[in-house]
Amino acid sequence: MILRVIHIITLMLLWILPVSAQSPNAYKIVEKAYNNRFLGNFQARADMTIYRPTWQRSIGIKTWLKTREMCLILIVSPPKEKGQAFLKRDDNMWSWQPVIERTVKIAASAAGTSWQGSDFTIDDMLNSSSFLSDFSHELSGEEEVEGDLCYKLVLIPHPESTTLWDKVIVWISKTSFVERKIEYYDEDDVLIRTYFSDNIKKIQGHYVPLHLEVIPADKEGHKTVVTILDWDYSTSFKESFFSLQNMRRLN
Repeated sequence: MILRVIHIITLMLLWILPVSAQSPNAYKIVEKAYNNRFLGNFQARADMTIYRPTWQRSIGIKTWLKTREMCLILIVSPPKEKGQAFLKRDDNMWSWQPVIERTVKIAASAAGTSWQGSDFTIDDMLNSSSFLSDFSHELSGEEEVEGDLCYKLVLIPHPESTTLWDKVIVWISKTSFVERKIEYYDEDDVLIRTYFSDNIKKIQGHYVPLHLEVIPADKEGHKTVVTILDWDYSTSFKESFFSLQNMRRLN
């Protein structure tokens, strides 16, 4: 009798363990992607190109980040916008407009608005909301994105969250834990826009996508592309670097 019970338990373990190994915790997947992106300081240079049906324009930017809580962005081109800067520190955001020599506090309600006329939002650029802490997570399966096998997760904002989106579906690479594709939905479950990333490189222990795109769902011929020119995790920043005073004098 005892041997029979042991045999049954063994069969149950052989059945259960492979399933557990194939069903990682959804929160842990998002956490690993979050840590790959935000764990550590980095500075980067990038070109952003905004495409419209009859025109396109480019913006050169520099970014400095010390975890998700501190971020500073400087526009370096074109001349008309050069010197504009944006600062996030904890839950506060500001912009610096050198032409009028004025610092403007950005309201949390404005985080979902367009950044410099692009298809990226202020939230995207300054990381004002977090997939890790502002959403619940559900693993819905696995799918390939451009040949890269990904975890597919459905994210629903917590009731107290101020995020613009009512549902987000994200595909996170099983190899690099980079967010390869993200779909953003409104309260009516209508797709608003889609984010893609590719050309992933390992830089100083972090996987970094060097090509990013955001494409609106309802605007034909509209998209915004970001090309990363340089990315460096080796520099350490003091908290004082992320100050209003430094934002104004970066140019």
